[in-house]
Amino acid sequence: MQHLQRLAAYQYRPRMVTFLGTRSCGRWRAKINAITVSGVASDVPDIIEAAWDTSASVLRELPETELDSNIGFLTIHVGEAGVWLLIDRWEDCDILRHHHFRAPLTDPTRFADLSAEHYGPCVWELAVQAFERQAWLDHVLANPAGPDVEAYLSAGLTGSI
Repeated sequence: MQHLQRLAAYQYRPRMVTFLGTRSCGRWRAKINAITVSGVASDVPDIIEAAWDTSASVLRELPETELDSNIGFLTIHVGEAGVWLLIDRWEDCDILRHHHFRAPLTDPTRFADLSAEHYGPCVWELAVQAFERQAWLDHVLANPAGPDVEAYLSAGLTGSI
């Protein structure tokens, strides 16, 4: 019953998402998306860089397999309870592999791996994943002209979610 009271008291507030382009790391190329509870991504460059450093370290350590597309996307979410980093990568054409990290607001550039705790995306992060899914379909998997990875990498979500 307590969870129903909590739901009744909760009020959703949109947040800003900003597409920050694409970066490369070894054989990997990753799109970068930033969600902020207030302000915009340009207000937190140190967090963005720390998130990229963490992501690049993870991607570099992944063993190369024939199933990897070597394409992925990051979601950096500066929220009310912490800073979340989601590293998602396309595998075997249509599977999304997920890594999840969190940094405390008191030390927002020190990310700890939460992947073993089986966290999933929150409602704002799901908006980014939904966009990325559609962009992957439109530009790569269901593109009548054939896969266009460059178009996928340049497609970005910016606005209120």
